[in-house]
Amino acid sequence: DAVFLDFNGGSFADVYQQKYADIDGKEKVILSGLSVPGFSTVKLSYGESLRMSCSPFNYDGKKLTTPFAEIEFDDNGFISSFVDTKAGRQLVDGLPFNTFVMAEDVPSSWDNWDVDPDLEVKFRPCVEFLSRQVVSCGDVAFILRSEYKISEKSKITQDMMFFAFSPEVRFDTYMDWQDDHRFLKTAFDTDVREDFARHEIQFGYCKRPTTRNNSIEQAKFEVVNHKYTDLSEPNYGVTLINDCKYGISVNGSQIALSLHKGGTHPDVKGDKGLHHVVYSFMPHNCAFNAESVIHPAYELNAPHIVSDGVFEIKSLVNVDKANIIVESIKPCEDEDKAFIIRLYEAEGTRTNSVITLNEGVNKYALTNMLEENIESIIDNNVLNTQFRPFEIKTIKAYY
Repeated sequence: DAVFLDFNGGSFADVYQQKYADIDGKEKVILSGLSVPGFSTVKLSYGESLRMSCSPFNYDGKKLTTPFAEIEFDDNGFISSFVDTKAGRQLVDGLPFNTFVMAEDVPSSWDNWDVDPDLEVKFRPCVEFLSRQVVSCGDVAFILRSEYKISEKSKITQDMMFFAFSPEVRFDTYMDWQDDHRFLKTAFDTDVREDFARHEIQFGYCKRPTTRNNSIEQAKFEVVNHKYTDLSEPNYGVTLINDCKYGISVNGSQIALSLHKGGTHPDVKGDKGLHHVVYSFMPHNCAFNAESVIHPAYELNAPHIVSDGVFEIKSLVNVDKANIIVESIKPCEDEDKAFIIRLYEAEGTRTNSVITLNEGVNKYALTNMLEENIESIIDNNVLNTQFRPFEIKTIKAYY
């Protein structure tokens, strides 16, 4: 919903926009109301931007009201209350949202990547709240900038972003990490009860238990997630999206994203220094699906590409079902005038889909992963096909 661009002066026509300076001091403009079809372009023209009659945000220093939630902050600046006003539901149940927790981390070996099972019981809140200020409030977003001291040596500066057109809460985070043998997480104690959480892996997701009932479940105290982890009941859920942190734990209804690990072996310096991570908390008033979880995760990880000048192109490929994801497009390995489209089914459900290729494509063939044709070449640019759950398909498009 929100598009972030470098600010070069002027206003864009027919969209909501808001200027702010990010943590690096770079001037940015946030746009909303902009629709960009997949694998195509839109042109932004300078002119009169859209305006709201009144601000969609109300903040008094402790409480914030947005179009989607009523929020309260504790003395450390964390979210102690998050009421989804669309669902009439309090989501915080335990530690405040975005609580930074830290544990001593001394694995038996290879401590730059090993994680021992006793780590899970060691985590404790670890911050000293230093400062907070409102850095931007407008028609598109409300942004709070906070500074935290998480140890004697390490600090965090974070922009907490709330949006006028999306329930997403984004945490744009810089860590100045100088600690050894410490493991840092951000915890979200939710009220969502479910036996399994969905963790994204390549070309789909894996379900992992949220309980610790036996030795097998206890061994899954730290698991992999790529762009998202989702915890959903049949008609409601919450998702934690991230752009570069791939370890996570879900214990009961608590989701805890791993942010840093201060190992010293085999690299004695570990990962000391400045680190940048963006993660988002996203409630959705529906079951898990592509529109509520998978698309926002891709949008955070693959932001729009911006270029000066005029360049227009029709969509390279259109897919009629939201759960069929175009994962990659690349040149063909053994054909000069062809390219490869790799798609997959992302929800875990059998799906019939119509795939329409750009009008410049005059024929196509289905191939295997080695780009070897497995079906005859078809003189057309429209493919009607069925995907099995999590099936990957590869199309060789000729032009």
